[in-house]
Amino acid sequence: MPIVDTQDVSLVGRTIGNYKVVQQIGEGGMGVVYLAEHPVIGRKVAIKLLHASFARDSETVARFFNEARAIHMIAHPNIVEILDFGQTADGQPYFIMELLSGQSLADRIAGGPMPPADAVAIVSQICEALQAAHEKNIVHRDLKPHNVHLVGPPAKPIVKILDFGVAKMTTGWNNADSGGHSVKTRTGSLMGTPLYMSPEQCRGSGKLDHRTDIYSLAVILYEMIAGEPPFTAEGVGELFAKHMLEPPPSLSQTAPQTPPYVAKAVNRALAKNLEDRFPTMTAFKEALNGRMEITSPPGAPRPRPAEQIATLSGTHHTTSSRPPIEATTLSSAVAQVGDDVLLPRRNRKGLAISLVVAVAVAGGAILFLRSSKPTAPPPPVAATTPPPPVPRVEPPPLPPPPATVVIRFEAEPDQTHVFRKRAGSSETEDLGQVPIDLKLTKGDEKTSYVFRAEGYKDRTVALDASRDRVQHLELDRLPAPADKKSAKAAPVRPKPPKRPTIHDADGLAVPSF
Repeated sequence: MPIVDTQDVSLVGRTIGNYKVVQQIGEGGMGVVYLAEHPVIGRKVAIKLLHASFARDSETVARFFNEARAIHMIAHPNIVEILDFGQTADGQPYFIMELLSGQSLADRIAGGPMPPADAVAIVSQICEALQAAHEKNIVHRDLKPHNVHLVGPPAKPIVKILDFGVAKMTTGWNNADSGGHSVKTRTGSLMGTPLYMSPEQCRGSGKLDHRTDIYSLAVILYEMIAGEPPFTAEGVGELFAKHMLEPPPSLSQTAPQTPPYVAKAVNRALAKNLEDRFPTMTAFKEALNGRMEITSPPGAPRPRPAEQIATLSGTHHTTSSRPPIEATTLSSAVAQVGDDVLLPRRNRKGLAISLVVAVAVAGGAILFLRSSKPTAPPPPVAATTPPPPVPRVEPPPLPPPPATVVIRFEAEPDQTHVFRKRAGSSETEDLGQVPIDLKLTKGDEKTSYVFRAEGYKDRTVALDASRDRVQHLELDRLPAPADKKSAKAAPVRPKPPKRPTIHDADGLAVPSF
């Protein structure tokens, strides 16, 4: 299908999937985001389209759809929901996401340091979501405040993680025989944002696993509490060196209000070696909440400074034929923040000087080590039998997503609440005030719903989830009660006075007129 260059053409008024495009709400280097609405049920969503210039590149398209696949596999409430994805009639890839309100974590951090308890509460939700991702062998690799969205009340926000566009599917999914489920990066390319990259990412190491996310999340938590990340620099090379070599300043010093167990947990999560960090996101969460004793892992290997310095001489290639790959979800389009904002651009010579100095230091360190130690003859190499080839294991196919329908509840008056009756019980669950969009698994079983408003008669309907529908009801008013104060008592007529009876001489009563 030929791809029409519609990068500068508005799609407002067109239909994508089952949704009509209403307006553009953001744009980034990779694509554009539109607000769209379902014409029947009125549900609002966000639609991200890849720019036509990138839609011609098969690797970028694969990475774009890899995000939808990864989020589908994780299916966690703290990760933005992907409703559908595909290509327009013009050939532009798109996916449809839930529309998020609230603010990004970057905007929250810009307001100043956060109380440690609030920061830990937010990071605990991130830990839960990433633990679910890691259990599916998916590593995010680009955690940063712009990729975390906060929904709901500021006091107790709900976390939504965005941007799995550079996620890596590890064991069983990222090898050459994975059946095309993985998306490969160019050899030597860097994935991540320098302020939040782990030491192994700075080295360009091929060994990246879930503990890479633990390091990046610890940098984010440090910035949330202290107001700035543990490492800052004017040049990328200097920043890489700090991540690899310099111990982070303790939160106990930069933010004295930090509980000691939180400072210790962050310090361990920022360990230079993968093996010295927490083994899982769950363990990191438990330590942050004071439910785990923090100790250094026994026998953990620690790299010598010379070995770490030597890694600076490695070359990290970036793509020169087009702009570097950016985030692929709502965060990049709305925030429009790239690495240039995070690292000053005013001194590009500083980067080159930093790398040259790093190479010189690495060479001097290596020469010093060689001159200070006698050269030992290499040990004899024993003949070994090559290991048998690893049999190819096909990954299991992804289960199809469950079919869902959306029921929209509307009612008059506007203050009507909808209650769902629990099966086999007289109890009800308040679903909220109309209008309500209720997403249900498709099925024929009926559920009773009660429409209730003060001053009106309750109305009950039984609906199944066999199709999308809009249920609109008008409630009847209750009769107005009689006002006892205004009611007047019927007047009581006084009895006429009783006249005395007069008797004649014979004792008979004489009538009186």
